[in-house]
Amino acid sequence: SGLKKAVSDDFIAGNITTEGSVGKGNWATVPWIGIFDTAISNSATKGFYIVYLFSPDMNSVYLSLNQGWTFFNDIYGRNAKNNIGKVSAYWQNTLANRTDRMTTKPIDLTSSLQNKNSLVSGYELGNIFSIKYNSDNLPNNDQLLTDLKDMLFCLNEIKADLINEKIFSKILTIY
Repeated sequence: SGLKKAVSDDFIAGNITTEGSVGKGNWATVPWIGIFDTAISNSATKGFYIVYLFSPDMNSVYLSLNQGWTFFNDIYGRNAKNNIGKVSAYWQNTLANRTDRMTTKPIDLTSSLQNKNSLVSGYELGNIFSIKYNSDNLPNNDQLLTDLKDMLFCLNEIKADLINEKIFSKILTIY
């Protein structure tokens, strides 16, 4: 509910919902706040969504257009990394609404961890575009809202393409 208080109804309206997690039962290695269009996803486990991923040391946060790692891991097992990478690459090369602030560079949530976590590695692998914010140099609120709006445009482009059967069939051939 905190994100809904921070942004206007223009951002979080209609099919858009938010959820945050600091862990279920135990503290999460990477706390997150997800933004979901329920027409294509309602959880971080599958589909496409926008997420703020907080680094384990809290020195940075990524605004990421991401996809559900759990789906790939459950369905593809040993081939999950390869398949999620192919889907990321497809969207990186296809989405027209990408801005100069968004990068396809890998996000880094695990380099400071002694014990690698499959879920955290999955966040890294599922990244399509991201914007990194350092906690000691956060942009102003207007820039943060612009970045979120731009990511929402990209998510809407994915949604439109998924609804287009011809493009959806092309995406399926990636697997």
